[in-house]
Amino acid sequence: MLIDRYLPEFDVSELILVEVDAPSSVVFRAIRETDLRDPVVNALFALREAPMRVSRLLHGAPAPPDPGPITFGDFARGGPGWTFLGEDPGVELVIGSVGRFWRRDYGGRPVSQAEFVPFREPGFAKLVVSLAVRPRPSGSGTILRYEARTATTDDEARRVFRRYWRVIRPGVAIVMRRALSRIRKEAERRAQSLVHG
Repeated sequence: MLIDRYLPEFDVSELILVEVDAPSSVVFRAIRETDLRDPVVNALFALREAPMRVSRLLHGAPAPPDPGPITFGDFARGGPGWTFLGEDPGVELVIGSVGRFWRRDYGGRPVSQAEFVPFREPGFAKLVVSLAVRPRPSGSGTILRYEARTATTDDEARRVFRRYWRVIRPGVAIVMRRALSRIRKEAERRAQSLVHG
């Protein structure tokens, strides 16, 4: 898989497979175009960012603007905190991020595609997300595959990240399962409109 080029060794990973009743080409387009925001995801992110909101309020700073729809296509175009790493067109999309994710501001460190693999500065974590499609073995429909891998750059970052990961992992799983559910529903809706269109 393409993800192996960017982060073959990692500290933690999360893998989710979803069956979709739609052709792979339709699912891949839905990966790039589906709005990932929903009320539960918004509430989880609001909870995660509550300390920053309180700080802004206490200091009289304005609230950031509502980001509007958020898609994996936005992330692939270099959305805030993300770097496009690679794509096997119609099959797999890979994006990455470098930061101190355990900090309130995520401790983002902008890196280019070329800088991502060799990045080793102490105190950071590297995150790679892969979204891939493949035909179901039955020949009908698609398997949507999400995998996230995180590797830290030194022992101290590993210690802090593992503690952080134990706390946030359940929330991450909820967010990603809901995002993948939205992609599945959108792909199936598009597939139905092609059949009946």
